[in-house]
Amino acid sequence: MRLVLLLVIVIAFSGRAQPESNSILVLGNHKHVCGIDSTAHFPEFLPQSLDSFDVIILFSNAESKLTKTEIQRIQQFVENGGGLYCGAENWPLQAESNQFTEEVYNKQSFGSYHQSKAESAGNAGNLSLDTLAYIPAGNTTVAFPMDYRLNVEAWVEDEPLILSGNIGAGRVIIDGGYSRFYCAARNEITDQMLHDFLSYLRGD
Repeated sequence: MRLVLLLVIVIAFSGRAQPESNSILVLGNHKHVCGIDSTAHFPEFLPQSLDSFDVIILFSNAESKLTKTEIQRIQQFVENGGGLYCGAENWPLQAESNQFTEEVYNKQSFGSYHQSKAESAGNAGNLSLDTLAYIPAGNTTVAFPMDYRLNVEAWVEDEPLILSGNIGAGRVIIDGGYSRFYCAARNEITDQMLHDFLSYLRGD
């Protein structure tokens, strides 16, 4: 009887230790971020397997812990149907995002912008940002070069702030103002944006 009880406890504990399928992996500078889905996992390093995740969120640090091989694994994850959010912010918080965009697009974030509200690119994008009362830009943001493979979703001072697109069977969002998701800036609009971003990245 004790052996059976012990086996039940071990199995239950193992089930809790594993990420649920269709969950979110969050890497990088997330300590000040609020509003992430309750299914999210926050490991210090990229897990050996990404099979249990459908979305990866990168909040860029000043220095990345990701290797080139790991960036290529993330690219493969997206090409196979996953979703990736690449969040950058004012220098130097751009490391992981720049690693990925350099690998895939041969481009990196640039500039430093201090506009508190971004401007929607209209209703032709994937994220429907034009339905929001306004688009918080972030504290001090960066832009990303235009690319034929990406839709501009929002502008800051006439430069692309938020872009979206497909990589293989998956989806990507490149965002130059992730500080809008900091706990101190959180409101109904930032929560709606994060919800809409995740819905797009999951292919909902």
